[in-house]
Amino acid sequence: MFTPPTKQIDYLQRFCRDDQVSKPIRASSNMSVSWFRERNWSISGNKENALEQLQDRNRNTVIYYPESTKDIAELLESNQGAVAVVCGGHSSSNVATWAYHSVSEAASEDDKTIILDMKNMSSLAQVCSDAGGALPIGTGDTVGVCGYTMNGGLSGYFGKRLGMLGQRVVSMEIVLADGCVKNLSPTSSGEDGNLFHASLGAGSAMGVVTSLTFKMESESSFSTGGSIVVACGNKTNAEPFLKRALQFMKGSVLSTTSCSMEIVIVTDFTVIINFMFYDTFTGDARNFVQQVRDDAKACNVPILADDVNSFKTWFEAASSLWGVIAGLKGDPLVRVDHCIGTRSLPSDEALDFVIDTWVGKYLEEAPLSLVEIRSLGGVAEKGIPLPSGNVNALFFADMIVSYDGSSVSSQNKSSVMEEVHQIIVDAKKQGELMVDFSGTHSQSDDPPELLAKGDEIFGGQDNYEIIQKL
Repeated sequence: MFTPPTKQIDYLQRFCRDDQVSKPIRASSNMSVSWFRERNWSISGNKENALEQLQDRNRNTVIYYPESTKDIAELLESNQGAVAVVCGGHSSSNVATWAYHSVSEAASEDDKTIILDMKNMSSLAQVCSDAGGALPIGTGDTVGVCGYTMNGGLSGYFGKRLGMLGQRVVSMEIVLADGCVKNLSPTSSGEDGNLFHASLGAGSAMGVVTSLTFKMESESSFSTGGSIVVACGNKTNAEPFLKRALQFMKGSVLSTTSCSMEIVIVTDFTVIINFMFYDTFTGDARNFVQQVRDDAKACNVPILADDVNSFKTWFEAASSLWGVIAGLKGDPLVRVDHCIGTRSLPSDEALDFVIDTWVGKYLEEAPLSLVEIRSLGGVAEKGIPLPSGNVNALFFADMIVSYDGSSVSSQNKSSVMEEVHQIIVDAKKQGELMVDFSGTHSQSDDPPELLAKGDEIFGGQDNYEIIQKL
């Protein structure tokens, strides 16, 4: 539920899960593969082979459709087993929806595993725009707001100006495992203060978040933005252009907080370079990116589209990829996510690793895949130090390895996963790089030897210790 903004500059927006669910609270009697497919945007590449082997739910697992905070509190108070929450269903590891499979049939009838099936807050961007505001949201309209925020809320488009979404939370309602309802804010002290801080990086490990209030920025904080699209055709043609583009990012964009740059490489090696300019930017956007045009010409790769002023409003930029994301489909859509980053300006060696290794063969074998290379820092780096590895990154690259499970051979699937796992092993050997430090861009169901440590995911040892204590 949203309320109108109470101020014209420091906008406040509130949403509650209570009014998002049309179904009455009830328990599902059939947790099946069809339910899993319906509630997940994709399935982890580590789980695809096991999906069709799953039977209906474990007898001690119950899906609930809660209607209010009170419903959730009562359920948690009476439950002795595990609790998982699914909202947008975009977790690359399917953590919440897969939880039931490992529950022992020998468990006590009283020790039920509860999965709370909660509707996604897909209208946040529209309501924010209607109020004349701006928030550092992600680029997918079906991504769950709570899950996104509780892992920090990384925004490649807006983070340098608006920070991370978690840094804009001014109040939170959370239901703890014992059913206790807490209302928390940045001014909460003692254990409540630690809980508020920990919740903004530890996902749903702390409890079930039922309400968030965000402090918005004025929409005028966004000036303009758009893209240059270059058709490289293959990796051989893409490499020299990407080297130049990354040097431009390093020399002209990472050192300023007035604009951001995101390079996206898709499977046919079309390179989309998105620029966002904020109210602090002075000068002409077209002139600022002229070097990119010159680099494309020098590398003899054609520019297909060139308009870095196409986005006139924050909402136009925020919603620009909704149609693209909606078009990614498979039977099932299979996906794994990984990321690397640096705390300071990346060395040339780190940039070479991105081009030579991170942009891998999987782009061709997994034809819905892409690589995103982002400029971060700015307000996100200087703002409230959230317990998230994302706040430490100035330079960020992720790989979203994705394919239609029905159209890729078993041999190619195995080849893709082997390559991806080897890339992570190689990345960990690069002393400069942080690897899989982002709760929203890592694969928590990977083999243990590939997983990041707690202090890496939560942005430091102190944060990790607080979360462990709670």
